[in-house]
Amino acid sequence: MMPDQAASLRSLHMQQQRAPSFAFLGSEHAGSSTLVSELALGLVYAGELPLVVDCTPGQVQSRRLGVPTTATLESQILSSGNLDDMMALSRHGVRLINLYAAPAQRAVFSTQLWLRLGSEFGAIERDSSLLLIDAPSPQYDPIPASVADNLILVLSPAAESLTTAYANIKRLSGHYGRQRFNVLINRARHLEEARELFTRLSVVAGEFLSVSLRWVGFVPMDNTVRRSQTLHRPLMEAFPQSEAAMAFSQLAAVLPQWDSLETPRNETGFMDLLIAASRDWAEIAGAKP
Repeated sequence: MMPDQAASLRSLHMQQQRAPSFAFLGSEHAGSSTLVSELALGLVYAGELPLVVDCTPGQVQSRRLGVPTTATLESQILSSGNLDDMMALSRHGVRLINLYAAPAQRAVFSTQLWLRLGSEFGAIERDSSLLLIDAPSPQYDPIPASVADNLILVLSPAAESLTTAYANIKRLSGHYGRQRFNVLINRARHLEEARELFTRLSVVAGEFLSVSLRWVGFVPMDNTVRRSQTLHRPLMEAFPQSEAAMAFSQLAAVLPQWDSLETPRNETGFMDLLIAASRDWAEIAGAKP
């Protein structure tokens, strides 16, 4: 009986471990929000249980996934609602939670509200296989990306994309100690262009910063992406045979393998880290002369 009991306890412990988190960030038009929603759908099709965490303003992921808008983390400051008010389920089975709030607002959350929402979120986190975080620009709000387990830099051929990627690396490494960055190329005309973009970023970052960049793949330029957005339907549903949809499917299949921790993962949940870091950095900023 003892070996069976031990095995059951180990199995229960594994089930209760929190899911790894992946923060996607890029320039304004690099397509990181689209990547989050499409990869989430690809993960569902592959039998995973992803949780999409929208930390950007404007209910972007609600539009991408075709679900009604929800309450946000920001609205909870003046509300007695719960986490269910901030969640939605797409018809495809993708779960979405809206954790948008300005850094200053997260910093003044009451301890009671923090504990309640953090506990509710922790239960959802443990029921998920991974978290896909649509992160805001670190220029305006670096906390969601800085506390994620894994960083995915979305780079496109647009001129400002390379500049923004370098600025994000510099800010997250210099001020938040992040050293590992995964790079996903979006809207490349072909593999050679994608590789060239990754090489250019690697050369610039390697010359001035002590960071590690890892290529994880690319999504080809495909006009059906914009057509699917006009239809308010995910590309993988509307045009499953398109080049980009097939790329999303292939990337979703290997995305869990991108999990590579810089530090050992503890059981502190993403929302707890988000609010705690917001408080810490607000105190540091307030202490400056």
